[in-house]
Amino acid sequence: MNLMADTTEKKAVKKTEKPSAKKAKKPNLFKRIGKWFRDIFNEIKKITWPTMRQTLKNTLIVIVMVLVVGVYIWVLDLLLGYGISLLRSLVA
Repeated sequence: MNLMADTTEKKAVKKTEKPSAKKAKKPNLFKRIGKWFRDIFNEIKKITWPTMRQTLKNTLIVIVMVLVVGVYIWVLDLLLGYGISLLRSLVA
């Protein structure tokens, strides 16, 4: 019974509470756009660009990996093509 009284008391407190702070008014459109651009420029200043040496190294890695994957796919295509032609000759 004591438990019931506690819950009803809490509900009564929640209903009587009113929000004390009014909803803050948003700044106008132009101030928000200006803040957006300032934030963008501040983020751009934080960017650390790679050096020329790092860029060349990464480009070389990409080219080598493209060649490796290309050769892998080419060999796989040859083997599968050979296997399919072998199966066709056995069936026919």
